[in-house]
Amino acid sequence: MTSRRGDGNIQPQVDRVAEARRVLGSLRIDRSSTAERVADALRELIMRGEMPPGMPLREHQLVELLDVSRNTIREAFRLLSRERLVVHHLHRGVAVRQLDEDDIHDIFRTRRPIELMAIEYSATAPRRSLLELLALVEQAEEAADRDDWEHVATMDIVFHQRLVELIGSERISAFFRIVHTELRLVFGIVERPPDLFARFVPRNRRLAELLLAGERATATSELEAYLDEGERLLTRGVRVLFSGSDAVDS
Repeated sequence: MTSRRGDGNIQPQVDRVAEARRVLGSLRIDRSSTAERVADALRELIMRGEMPPGMPLREHQLVELLDVSRNTIREAFRLLSRERLVVHHLHRGVAVRQLDEDDIHDIFRTRRPIELMAIEYSATAPRRSLLELLALVEQAEEAADRDDWEHVATMDIVFHQRLVELIGSERISAFFRIVHTELRLVFGIVERPPDLFARFVPRNRRLAELLLAGERATATSELEAYLDEGERLLTRGVRVLFSGSDAVDS
């Protein structure tokens, strides 16, 4: 994750583009595949941070990499546009979307009731599902130890998706995956990842442990504090980015 200001940003951005192309090339979808599968592949790359905010999506390159038609790529773009993950700029083509403060507030307004509902449904969730939450935290901790903050961010996204899956509704889970992938676009512009994500790994561990212990009331309070802090820090991060300030949040 890199700042968008300064001459030192050029090489990391080039590296990211090259990595995204490599991953897309490895996916190579067969000719009978649908636009939905192409959209799924691109959405996954966005979620993993391989396609950061502002990255252009070149139609001709995707046609070559995925071995599909231009119409398939265009339909995939339309699907992702409806999910607010990409935007079409006149004369400049399609790019991964950049979010602003209003977007962040709306994302958290949406995710808060869904995740809090998941806490209640954890009472009837299989124990293996609760243990999986803890395993995801352990993966995030290992990634943090090796300073792999992009993977930490991805594990945070996956953790909260798995939390919502405790509800047991595929419709809710599918909707939440789209909303949460939007959040990954915000993660893509975080300038000092450890300042943000190092705070949330222990919070996720605490939440997983409370759910395993059946302490749902305390887990609800923990999740509310997590969401409040996350919204505050991400909103401030976007404000700093677009204002040009380098102030550090405490």
